[in-house]
Parts: sequence; C-alpha cells; structure tokens
Amino acid sequence: MPNKPPHQRANTMIVHQNAKATSIIRMNLDGEKRVLMVDTDLKLDGEHPNYSAKKLFSLKQACQSFVDGNPELVDTYAIRAWN
Repeated sequence: MPNKPPHQRANTMIVHQNAKATSIIRMNLDGEKRVLMVDTDLKLDGEHPNYSAKKLFSLKQACQSFVDGNPELVDTYAIRAWN
C-alpha cells in the first residue's frame, strides 16, 4: 500500500471489530496535531448498560498500535461513538 495517500492507508490499518470508520484530521490547538479519528459502535459512557470496558480497552490498544507504528501519519488518536 505504499502508493496510497495516508488517509486511504489509515482506513485499512485499524483492524478491530468495533472500529467502523477511520479518518485522519489535522488540528491546530497548541501546534498542529494529526489525529486518527476512529468511529465505533461501542458505548463510551461507563454508566450505559451495554458499556464494555474490555472491548473499549482492546480498541484503544489497536489505535495506539497504529499510532506507534505510523508516526509519519498520525500523532495521536480519538475515539467517538456513532450510536
């Protein structure tokens, strides 16, 4: 996949059953940051009856592995619920 632009590579790099969509955005808060945005079907509210800490932890590990392995693409990640 080296010929694909970064935003296309990111969509195929996060392999996790609860990662439903990914994108890389640039944010300029205190200097520019490249953020891997991961949309998930998981409940992120710990009070929700369907919240799964184990699944969320697993998704976070997958995201961090991507960040660690692709410093030329992203600086950090964020997870957002789409449900």
